[in-house]
Amino acid sequence: MDITVIIPVKDRRDHIGKTLDSILKSGIAPKEVIIVDNESEDGTYQFCEQYIKNRPNVTLLRETFPGAAAARNKGLKSCKTEWVYFFDSDDIFDYNFMSTFYNAKVEGYDMIAIPTRRVVNGKMSIRPYIPSEDPRVQILGDVLGTQNMLFRTEFLKSIGAWNPACRAWEDWELGLRVMLHQPKILWFKERAFHEIIANEDSVIGDIYSVNYKYFVRSLMAAVNDLQSSILQPLSRYHAQNLSCLYPHLDLLMYPLYLRTSILLGYMQYEKMRGKSKSFKLAAKTLALFRKDNFSPTANQKFIGNCLRIYTMLGGKNAWKIALRIALDKSARKA
Repeated sequence: MDITVIIPVKDRRDHIGKTLDSILKSGIAPKEVIIVDNESEDGTYQFCEQYIKNRPNVTLLRETFPGAAAARNKGLKSCKTEWVYFFDSDDIFDYNFMSTFYNAKVEGYDMIAIPTRRVVNGKMSIRPYIPSEDPRVQILGDVLGTQNMLFRTEFLKSIGAWNPACRAWEDWELGLRVMLHQPKILWFKERAFHEIIANEDSVIGDIYSVNYKYFVRSLMAAVNDLQSSILQPLSRYHAQNLSCLYPHLDLLMYPLYLRTSILLGYMQYEKMRGKSKSFKLAAKTLALFRKDNFSPTANQKFIGNCLRIYTMLGGKNAWKIALRIALDKSARKA
């Protein structure tokens, strides 16, 4: 079970060394580590050049197209191992991760799902992890983040790899696409791995006002491409095996509608506090759901509006509330 670890990096001169140390000094090192620099301007590339000297299992590449998704795809093209794993450039790799999965029985699986630990301002917790292959859980629960997914390389390539049009929530979009192709997933539940470092702002609020255009574009990609990307798959294999594709696309638009409503609520919350000048783009996203692909009922609009207002007023756990509603059979029929 040979694994390549791919790390996109941009302006992480002061962090990437610690991350690489944690990977290469773990109990068992990966077969290969591929670093992909994404136009760093702080000397990260030069630091990595020096770091990889006398380390034949580490490769340094460059990607000029902006965004982590494009950088990950660049590394994926060079991947020669059966399995591929993506890691971020400021996180800490678990010492026992490789040995655990070298001993796992993975024959017949397309992917392994992995719990992770999140560190916010020095406080560690288990990142929300729901072992479910229901795409609605991914839409509203973000089950599959970057470090939650260990892929069989050929499977990831067959579904189109990472979407470079997504500059934020790109792992959410990929996780949704993964679920729609109904792979055979080994859900690991024994323990959580790694330390996923997050600043408080990236978890609680400011990231929405800073990157809201990218969030909306990822949502629009999911909504607009849902039919075309699934009914006209990106591989010859899936074109000939439509039975492997998720058969209930009609159930997915409502959770996407709720996610969009919550995002709009965050935009309004930040605008009220002077953190964001506009949320027009987020508001326009709701217009996607007035087209023929999905027209929310009066009750669904009411619920979406309640979630938006709840979030706008600073309410917490809107995602969990929306997920319970989306999975409720009686709510779907309303």
